[in-house]
Parts: sequence; C-alpha cells; structure tokens
Amino acid sequence: MTDERNNSTCFKAFIDRVENGLAVLVASDDSGLQFDVPLDRLPSTAKAGDHLTVSFQFDADSAEATLRRINELQRELAQPTQPDNFKL
Repeated sequence: MTDERNNSTCFKAFIDRVENGLAVLVASDDSGLQFDVPLDRLPSTAKAGDHLTVSFQFDADSAEATLRRINELQRELAQPTQPDNFKL
C-alpha cells in the first residue's frame, strides 16, 4: 500500500523466528519477501508469531542535510592546500 501524499509505503509482515538477535520478518502478501531486522529495532515485546505493519517514509530533511554536507566537503577538498611541513 502506497500513500503518495506522504511519500510513504507500508505492508503487513509477521515475525517468522528470532535468531542471534535478529527477527526474520516475512511479508504477509505471499510475495516471498523475507528480511532480517535487529530485534532491538522492534517493539520490546516483539516475538515470533507477532504480526507487524512495516512502513517506509522518505526523510527529505535528512537527505537535504546530507547533500549540503557532501557539497561542503567537496568544496573543502577542491581548495588548494599548502602544508607547512611538506618538502620535496
């Protein structure tokens, strides 16, 4: 299910099992989608057999901040530097 107004998507999944601190989630839509999630990223009471709604949402603010930082670093790298102690 996609909500274009919020640039987000969500789907149903269940916790198939927990192994080595990872919850193995399986999509409930018979797509065969299966993925691992660190158990500490799920609700504290989550356990095998629980059903969840998984959602993804764009974070435009974070993306913009990252691009600004990349541009800043690129400008810094493009500046000619003359180290004081460099000799050929």
